[in-house]
Amino acid sequence: MNARPGYRTFARAALYASLAVLWVTVIRPAHADMLVSETTLVSGTDSSVASFTVTGAESVTVQLSNIAWPQMLSSLSFMLSSADEVIGSWSSTDSSTVETYQLSPGTYYAHITGTASGSLDLGLYSLSIGTQPAPVPLPPGGALLLGGLLVLMMLGGLLRSGVFGARAAVTSA
Repeated sequence: MNARPGYRTFARAALYASLAVLWVTVIRPAHADMLVSETTLVSGTDSSVASFTVTGAESVTVQLSNIAWPQMLSSLSFMLSSADEVIGSWSSTDSSTVETYQLSPGTYYAHITGTASGSLDLGLYSLSIGTQPAPVPLPPGGALLLGGLLVLMMLGGLLRSGVFGARAAVTSA
């Protein structure tokens, strides 16, 4: 009877270990790649182009922020293009605009134009372009590990209960 509390402790530890492995393999967040990240000071009117390459078909999120330093830009526009077509464009004076595009493999260009105003004729914008994280499937190794832990727990219980005869030899001695 003294072996039962040890078995319960082992079973509890195995359950916690299984849940930890499951959490690490299934619930961890997917990794997103940052393709472009830049902040630009605009004096008067300024245009810039940033290029990036997408290696597989994936969702790409573009965030363009009009930063109030020393004051917001009076106009800020964005255009996303490939070598042969315009994919999307917008113009905004909002503090931040976010758009998502489904892109195929290739090289793309982000065109940004900003106009400053005010007494200093200065403004600031920030551009971030990154991929969306894809869902992470459960790797087969995680399921095998959980199955192996369950088999070990059952074998431990069978050994302790005397199914294999080992327990009877120990108690009669």
